[in-house]
Amino acid sequence: MHYNKEVHIREWIEHALATIVKLNNIIGYLPLHLDSTLKTIVEGTYQLFHPTLCLVYTLEDDQQLKLAAHIESDEAGGDIHLDSSVEACTALRYGLPYIAGSADIWSANVCSNIKVNSDTTISHICIPMVTGSERHGVLSVTFHPERVLSREELEVLLSIANQASAAIHRYRLFERLRNEKIGIERAYTEISDLNRQLEMKIVELNRTQDRLIQSEKQAAIGELSAGLCHEINNPISIILNRIECLKMEAKELELSASLMKDLDVIYSCAAKVSSTIQDLLIFSRHHSAETEEINLKGLIEGVIGMLQRDLQMNNCTVHLAVSPDTPYVYGDSDRLEQVFRNLVSNAIDAMPEGGDILIETERSLEREGVIIKVKDEGEGIPEENLHRIFDPFFTTKRLGKGSGLGLSICYGIVKNHGGDIRAQSTPMGGSTFSIYLPYKRKVG
Repeated sequence: MHYNKEVHIREWIEHALATIVKLNNIIGYLPLHLDSTLKTIVEGTYQLFHPTLCLVYTLEDDQQLKLAAHIESDEAGGDIHLDSSVEACTALRYGLPYIAGSADIWSANVCSNIKVNSDTTISHICIPMVTGSERHGVLSVTFHPERVLSREELEVLLSIANQASAAIHRYRLFERLRNEKIGIERAYTEISDLNRQLEMKIVELNRTQDRLIQSEKQAAIGELSAGLCHEINNPISIILNRIECLKMEAKELELSASLMKDLDVIYSCAAKVSSTIQDLLIFSRHHSAETEEINLKGLIEGVIGMLQRDLQMNNCTVHLAVSPDTPYVYGDSDRLEQVFRNLVSNAIDAMPEGGDILIETERSLEREGVIIKVKDEGEGIPEENLHRIFDPFFTTKRLGKGSGLGLSICYGIVKNHGGDIRAQSTPMGGSTFSIYLPYKRKVG
């Protein structure tokens, strides 16, 4: 019998070591599934000690004990932790193992100091699961009243409790890290969104600044132009009128043919000055505006008809993609006609070898209105000149080809209609002028 007892003890110790190694291996895996790990710990403890009841409680954030895993025999007497508060648990309250026997109840500093002899029957042991100063829960094991635990069995229980504590501690550590990672990712996403919004605000601010600078230029030069126009227009009108009178009285005054040619040259030059003055008057907005409902498709088709001869001579073709259901806009048809005439003429000049011009419309996604785009296949506008093309008297055309007022006038007309005009260009890739006009808005 003595031999059999030693064999039994040796087999139990081997079983206990195998259980501890198994639990240690499970806890070492990542990611750690706490519920299944605690269930395995309870099952291993039950198979090793065969108690009537084995439970693991975890300590939650609200300082209440929560039953995480348990297993019981048919003879179990129920949960001994009827009160889930921390203060109700002696083991957690003092941070020491709590052992209850049939006759005596006491606590010990460490399990090695617990005095167990044949006269003492142990019915329950509750071991706190702690890591440093952190409390994670308790391991509770209940036995038959006649069951006597050896020191080795108590040490094994303490080891299992430590492993359970390590599992909970590790799980909660990784949970904190995961939550912190999620928080960092969320903060990064928010920062990225704020950066994008800031970039959009900066772009919009730059556009607003450019528009403000352009408007200030327009206003300053417009005031100057208005004053000069009135000073120049009257003498030019008198000159043109006198030349017409001289040409009408040429026979009576017996004017020579050479003098008539000189009068024609003078008249032509004066007429050109008068035309420039009219452009300046439009640019300075000292020009009456007739507001009416405008069919953009019909207006653009009329412009193409007027420029048909220039288009044919320069081997250019206009492709019109204007939806027939494009809503009408309110404005001055003569002035808007001038805008599209200038843009198409510029497109023709940009393609000396000929090419295609595309005019298309689309609904604005940002504001209630329509966008008209005029695209050419020309050489494009150099990037260093792109921000100056709407400046008065700025031109890239050769001397005598243009006054530099065309795009400035377009800018002023579109702005006066409550709209906007922008240019995009790629070197050797053509240019695109986009005009935004609001629906049903009267000009001032």
